[in-house]
Order: sequence, then structure tokens, then C-alpha cells
Amino acid sequence: MNLPQLYYFLKLAELQHYTKAAKELYISQPSLSDSIASMEQELGISLFQKKGRNVKLTKYGQEFYVHVSQALNELERGIASMKRHSGQIGGVIDVGCIPTLVGDFLPTAIQNYMRKGVQTKFNVFHGMSIEVAQGVATGKYDLGFCSMVADEPDLVFVPIMAQELVLIVNDTHPLADRQEICLSDLKDYKLTTYRDSIPIGKLVRGLLSKHGVEATFSYDDEISIGGVISENQLAAIVARTPFLKQFDNLVLIKLTDVPPDTRLIYMTYSKKNFISSAVEAFADFIVAHEMNLP
Repeated sequence: MNLPQLYYFLKLAELQHYTKAAKELYISQPSLSDSIASMEQELGISLFQKKGRNVKLTKYGQEFYVHVSQALNELERGIASMKRHSGQIGGVIDVGCIPTLVGDFLPTAIQNYMRKGVQTKFNVFHGMSIEVAQGVATGKYDLGFCSMVADEPDLVFVPIMAQELVLIVNDTHPLADRQEICLSDLKDYKLTTYRDSIPIGKLVRGLLSKHGVEATFSYDDEISIGGVISENQLAAIVARTPFLKQFDNLVLIKLTDVPPDTRLIYMTYSKKNFISSAVEAFADFIVAHEMNLP
């Protein structure tokens, strides 16, 4: 058994599909099949079993996966340590990110990181929080930046920044001259916000319920909400993000009874999937240099 075989095993365990794993490993599917078969013969046990067109780990494969992940993680940490001593570290990092961070936070963080002289390549993909979290869980992304997502027990969520929740109205709305307001004062106004099937929508619904305030839960993002508010006599609760800046007639009003750290953004990674030295180095940098919490 050799080191490449262990990486082949890890990739197949994560993707559970020979063709996809072979493609990402830049080897032929027969070569991957032969390599796994050789490992199973050497170990004297089956590591995978068929599941339709896919494969899944046997209970012995699951146990072996834990050991291989730990061993390769330790090896990668050692390699990363040596590269840090020599002032160099490289690799490719696939990042999933919610749209509100793609225009400012993430590009700035990557630029600051690259100033260290690293040769890392970043592939950035954007999506809603649930999509990002699921992408990290399945190994599609190495890291994710999103809201906390429930029912993802294999993910670790590290808070890195807060986005203040504010009330927005257009400049002709009766509340347009207010600088601040409390949630209970909104009972007599037509209010809208995010869909409550996404994490931030669930958060806002919980806040409004505590104060007996009703709203429609209809939108995915600040662009959609801002566009509606700019043209209608509605009010909306949204996160203060750069997307709101494109609407000239919006007024942002402080919510006095909503703490500024109510809506947190997290960096997430999977504790089951393989983490390369490049990913670990960038994650450490985010925690050390780019966190923005009240």
C-alpha cells in the first residue's frame, strides 16, 4: 500500500462515485478500481459496497476512513509546517460563499492572505447558506462562509463576523424620518422580510414572534427586498449588506432592541472530510486576521 492509494481511497470515500473520483484525481476509472481492489486484497476486507450507481463505505471502510483522514491530515500539517518555515505554501481551495460576502469580505480576505506571498489558487462559488453548507458537507467545497445551518452534524461552524439587522423603508414612507425604532412599534405597518425556509428568515421570524409583529416572508436576499421596498410603501427587516447601497431612496433605521451580533456569519468546514494544508492555513488566517465581531 502506498501514499497515492490512500489519497485515492479518501477521494472515493468522499464522492462515493468511481467516475467522479477518478476525474478529480486525474486518473482513469480502471486505474482507480484496480488501486482500491489492491488495497482491499492487502487488507483482506471490503472497504466499499455498491449502492445503485454509486458506492458507499462498509462499516470497516468507515473505520479505515477515520484512520486515513487523521493520518493524511497529520502529514499535511507536517508539510505545511515545513513550507511555512520556508515561507511558501500553495494549493487550490474551493470556497462556497453567500452572495453578500462575495463583493467585499471574501475578496479582501483573499487579497490580504495572498500578500503573504503564498501561491494558493482560490475557486469561489456563491449560493444560499443551505447550499453552501451542503456543499461543504459533501466535499464540493473545502470551506464555506454562510449562516448557521441545522442538521449538519459533521460541520464545524466558526463565527467570523456579524451583520446588523435593520429596518428599511423608502424615503417617502411615514417612518423615513426615524433614526431608530423598536420591533414592537412596527405592529401597525406592513412588513416583509426573507423567506422563513432559509436561516436568516427563521431568525427574523423568531424575533418578530417575540414582539407579536406580523410580516410576509417572501424573499431570498437584500437585492430582492431592497427593490420591492424602493417602489412600495412597505417596511422590511434585512441585514445591513453592500447590496443595499445600490438603492438611492432607501432609508436604514436602527432596531434598538436587536443586538448587533444577532445575525452571525460563520466559516464552516467538515470534520469528516480531508483538509489540505492550504485550506488549514487559510482558515487559520481568517480566524487570526479577518474576524469582525462586536
